[in-house]
Amino acid sequence: MKKTLALLLLVTLLLPLAGLAQQPPPPTPPAAPPPAAAQQMTLWDLIKVGGWAMWPLGLCSIGLVSMVIINLRMVSRKNLLPLGVVAPIRAAAQQRDVGQMYTLARSAPNLFTNGLIPGLRKLNPDDPMASKPDMESAIAESVAREEAQIGFWINFLSLITGVAPMIGLLGTVSGMIGAFQKIGMGGMGKPEQLAGNIGEALITTAAGLIIAIPSMFAYFLFRNLLSRIVRDAEGEYSAILDSLTGSGDIFAEAEAAAEPDL
Repeated sequence: MKKTLALLLLVTLLLPLAGLAQQPPPPTPPAAPPPAAAQQMTLWDLIKVGGWAMWPLGLCSIGLVSMVIINLRMVSRKNLLPLGVVAPIRAAAQQRDVGQMYTLARSAPNLFTNGLIPGLRKLNPDDPMASKPDMESAIAESVAREEAQIGFWINFLSLITGVAPMIGLLGTVSGMIGAFQKIGMGGMGKPEQLAGNIGEALITTAAGLIIAIPSMFAYFLFRNLLSRIVRDAEGEYSAILDSLTGSGDIFAEAEAAAEPDL
């Protein structure tokens, strides 16, 4: 009797285990989706991230391109000191034909001729040597005005060089202020909330420097080119005045007399 009860108890204990063994295994959890590929940001996306500061920076970039084109067309030896105009005027000066020089200068207005005409008006035909200082002074004043007029457009490049980084810096400050405001509202542990403001701060700084660096390069390039052209024009003025007033002949004769006879 005891053996029968023990056998029944054993069967009772083993039946639930057999049922568990026959149950199917639990379903495997679904695999996590693969991470999305990083999207490439377009130029428009960068502008939107940069915020309001990108609009004045865009105007600065348009101004930079415009000023470079204007100065490329204006500041050139072909426009300011054309050889086709200088050579005939130099030949007329050697012949001391003031009327021909004046006609040639009036027919081709440029930096060289606009500076020469006031000097020709100061010439005294009866005493050209005595009128040379007045001619030089008139030419110097006219060339200074012409140089300032051309430099007006070159100076816009200097303005863009100074303004663009300042706008970028202002955009940086604006982005950092927004980031600190979000930190104050409890976003310290959520970097995704700060990404937009930090991106604004960095993009505006980079955009300002990208505009300012080529603008500075273009400014010094055109400024040095204009200075070189003016210096060459001054040399031409000096040779023309020497031929026109006869001072060059006097120095040539003095040098010839000073040379020892061989």
